[in-house]
Amino acid sequence: MAHGTPAPASVASTRTQSERGFTSFDLKIVAIACMTFDHAAFVFIDVFPFWVVCLMMAVGGATFPLMAFQLVEGYHHTSNLKRYCLRLGAFALVAQIPYGLFLSANLNILFTLLIGLVVLYLDDRVQNRAAALGCLAAGCLLSIFCDWAVIGVALIYMFKKFPEQGSARRATACAACLFSGLCTALPAVGDMVASATLGQLPFALFGIVGSFIAFEMIARYDGRRGRPLKYFFYVYYPGHIAVLGCLYLLLFGAMPPIS
Repeated sequence: MAHGTPAPASVASTRTQSERGFTSFDLKIVAIACMTFDHAAFVFIDVFPFWVVCLMMAVGGATFPLMAFQLVEGYHHTSNLKRYCLRLGAFALVAQIPYGLFLSANLNILFTLLIGLVVLYLDDRVQNRAAALGCLAAGCLLSIFCDWAVIGVALIYMFKKFPEQGSARRATACAACLFSGLCTALPAVGDMVASATLGQLPFALFGIVGSFIAFEMIARYDGRRGRPLKYFFYVYYPGHIAVLGCLYLLLFGAMPPIS
């Protein structure tokens, strides 16, 4: 994903080493690690013990909020928005092959991010607020065929409205992550109550624990870029899905179950 620029000198210079929080690089590495756990749990969901799936998906729930936040950072700091969109679109098409084979029949998360990026652009260009909200609604509806349908684009929009710093930033980070956590966890909790079983517990933990992890990371983000990591995510995303899927195929002689 596009990297953010360093924090302004006036801000960065006032921080001591002990006061510094997480960099953009830190958030991306955590998102990549969480994503790997999540996708491994999905691919091997019929192989891993139930408690392992619960643990891995709980951690995996932090992935998209962190990715959405970094997308907004990339939008604010990119020098070429058109190139950013083209890069997202190109890798979304490439990633759809392993994603469709090994994970899900819908469109992968890069399509969701691309739609969200267009919504951010339109929000800054459309002067009429009703029209801007209409663009947001259209983006949410368009994402219904994608991973993190509707919720993902809405979360991206919420992150765009973040204050730059201070206690208000922590409060809005909490609100945004709580929104995504509840939207993903409540349906699973409802299913567990209705069925009186724990079958949907991994999906409930995905929303509850994952949103908490994401909130703690984002609330401590200090605006620094850290090490550059521009193309690694784009290559890693389809690559790790392909590796997980092929590993399952080699071990069990069958395609993994598609959710």
